[in-house]
Amino acid sequence: MPVRTYARRRVNPYRGVVHILDLGEATAHTYDGLTWHLRADDGQGLMRPVGVWVEGEGVRAGSRIPAELIDALQQRPPLPFRLADRMELWLLDKERGMPLALLASELPSRFRHERIEPEWQPFALRYTAFSSAALARREESTGTSDSRHRDWLARTVNNAARPYPAAQWFQRLPDGGGEGRSGLRLEAQWQQRTLATQDFPELLVRASWNNLLERSVIEEYHTWLAPLLLLLPDLSDATRAWLEAAACRHPAWLARVHRLIPRVLDGARLNAALVAARLEAAAGAPETQMFD
Repeated sequence: MPVRTYARRRVNPYRGVVHILDLGEATAHTYDGLTWHLRADDGQGLMRPVGVWVEGEGVRAGSRIPAELIDALQQRPPLPFRLADRMELWLLDKERGMPLALLASELPSRFRHERIEPEWQPFALRYTAFSSAALARREESTGTSDSRHRDWLARTVNNAARPYPAAQWFQRLPDGGGEGRSGLRLEAQWQQRTLATQDFPELLVRASWNNLLERSVIEEYHTWLAPLLLLLPDLSDATRAWLEAAACRHPAWLARVHRLIPRVLDGARLNAALVAARLEAAAGAPETQMFD
């Protein structure tokens, strides 16, 4: 059976990129390029977990794992795989109807128009660790305290699309542009439109905002997710450079996903961060979580 290998983003909230090896009746996927989670058809048309395979160790747990799946893992092409989820659902800003925040992504071959939930989430609801220096300075100067910084961020982005949020699917083109497809509450002139590369946010949320506080918090959000955003293949050198610098300040987080980074600008800095992660682990430093 032919083996398909591809990657897709985990979005709303963004949690990185999953890499998939697909044999049809059996699959393997990894979030870090090291540990692979195996699934196989149970004979009744349902894909169920059957084991775990670890690079350099082999099968760690499981039973009745198809031999062809193990063979495919051992002979797989190098990581990272090609990003295949070229269908993107974008929340649209209410002023111009342009892409504001990424809500979902899908493989073109699997795309089906379904009910759209036009609510952007920066993090899982249980994750409360995000902290914004810009919001903290404002709280100090005004003597007030906002709700969780995560909630302020979500409210600000979603308010830019309200009171009646619209969203649209786009099929991204090889040149970075996008062809408009179906959506929710689309104006007639937005349907079947084609947008240029620069019309789409490079990362997860539009970077240009009306005031400095909004721009600063959005940048801090992207900086917070830097290790995971480095997994995206189509970043400009300038964006990749500041994400690399930010990611290296979180060596333990970077160490988890570095095998899936498609391109590195400063290899020496990355290697130094990985050494720091190993030293932290050897010293028994408490593990910090990107997500709870």
